[in-house]
Amino acid sequence: MPEEDEEQQAKRARAEEEEEEEAERLAKKKKRGSAEVPQRLDCPYLGTINRHVLDFDFEKLCSVSLSGENVYVDLVDGKFFQGRGKETNAYRHALEKSHYVWMNVVDGKVFCIPDGYEVVDKSLEDIKFNLAPCFDEEEIEQISTKVRYAKALDGTDYIPGCIGLNNICNSDYENVIVQVLCQVVPLRNYLLAYEPPKERKQDPVLSTLADLLRKMYNPRNFKGLVSPHEFYQAIGHKTAKKFYSKQQDPVAFFSWLMNYLHKKLKAKDGSSMIHDVFQGEVQVKMSPATDEARVTESKEKTILMTLELPDEPLFKDNLDFIPQVPLFNLLEKFNGEKAFETIAKGGESREIRRYCLRRIPPYVIFVVKRFRNNNFFIEKNPTIVTFPLKGLDLRDYIHPDCQPANPETKYDLVANVCHDGKPEKGTYKVQCFHHPTSQWFELHDLRVTPVLPQMVALTESYVQVYQRQDVKTDGSFGKFEMEIPDISAEVETGIAAEIEMAPEDLAEAGIIIG
Repeated sequence: MPEEDEEQQAKRARAEEEEEEEAERLAKKKKRGSAEVPQRLDCPYLGTINRHVLDFDFEKLCSVSLSGENVYVDLVDGKFFQGRGKETNAYRHALEKSHYVWMNVVDGKVFCIPDGYEVVDKSLEDIKFNLAPCFDEEEIEQISTKVRYAKALDGTDYIPGCIGLNNICNSDYENVIVQVLCQVVPLRNYLLAYEPPKERKQDPVLSTLADLLRKMYNPRNFKGLVSPHEFYQAIGHKTAKKFYSKQQDPVAFFSWLMNYLHKKLKAKDGSSMIHDVFQGEVQVKMSPATDEARVTESKEKTILMTLELPDEPLFKDNLDFIPQVPLFNLLEKFNGEKAFETIAKGGESREIRRYCLRRIPPYVIFVVKRFRNNNFFIEKNPTIVTFPLKGLDLRDYIHPDCQPANPETKYDLVANVCHDGKPEKGTYKVQCFHHPTSQWFELHDLRVTPVLPQMVALTESYVQVYQRQDVKTDGSFGKFEMEIPDISAEVETGIAAEIEMAPEDLAEAGIIIG
């Protein structure tokens, strides 16, 4: 028995030694393999590179195997193929088409296939930058102040950050939300500097959204436009094709996206940049319609605030008549006195609700309820809402006890999402304020046109984004830590942004007050 134990111990020792030797051999082979790739400064095929056909906006998958592993891009025709060694798709394509210059889509290294050497040349830096644009802290801080103009390879002029987005299968509703996020300075700066964690798998939505914004602010873009293909593919995958290939409500998409980003960016204490930037607090007084003296007060946290339009007049003086209403009339909803009658849960009774603001965030988002779904079709209210572009003061709509905790109450408009056309067949566009040039631009998919400030207030506004005046150009804003007085009877409502609902119901969900 002792002899058998000694033999087993000797076998285990030999096996461990063999495993160590094998590991050392593989490590040496790997090191030798990486060192065996020669480098050359004088590649004779650099003149065959065609920058006009290079497009890094789409998914980087092999054109033959549809695999995303070890993919290289042909710098002559812009196609993606897998591998670099013999018997690979890239090697075969290089010999068939005589295309010899290839770039790795992960690290940006350029190789000559089939010669097998790495090309080191400064003239390739612009291609590497377009593959993965990056910005340092100083560049990010200057985005809101420094005027930059750029020119594409075909001579098209464009402004980085104010660039058209390609419409992919009726994706105009997603395009306007991406353009709106570019106007939210703290979130924009965070995404421009975002680096996915290396210790765990990166989130597809967050990483593709950050890549999309970096491409939109790329001053050396080859095309002068951006195709948000990878971001929309990630959205379609995460939402099980709910926001994919057909037009949806931009408010529903914004609600889902903010909820998703909040979960991914949430700290241990439950806070996140999304809530710091967008979340406000509203006080709600509820009473039964049969007994208005019995009032129950509660507070709700929200990132969107809905504004109800008055009904269209039944009899019009002429067919071209379009009603108008000032924004201040719609904001009377939050004066704490105007009553709104709603159907209580279950539909058995009616409730009277009154709203007033308790805390206002750095960015206030108003949703004008233009669409109403009756039993047969969707109706659209064409009423024009007139609003100020600068100096909107919300002090009159804050609860008197909460006004000391909100010292800054003036806002400036930075984005205005509009809807043109019929309810189910219309299109969405957005008007954005470009801070460096102090000019308004209208972005309708790929079309970017300057507009007069007077024309902004004459559109059928659907979503408006107001920025508080204390938000600085670097994205910092005042955080007022003064305690807000508690209300008498608080009802547990929860944070509405945590609610999971279908996209068609999100626009009317609890994350929208009203």
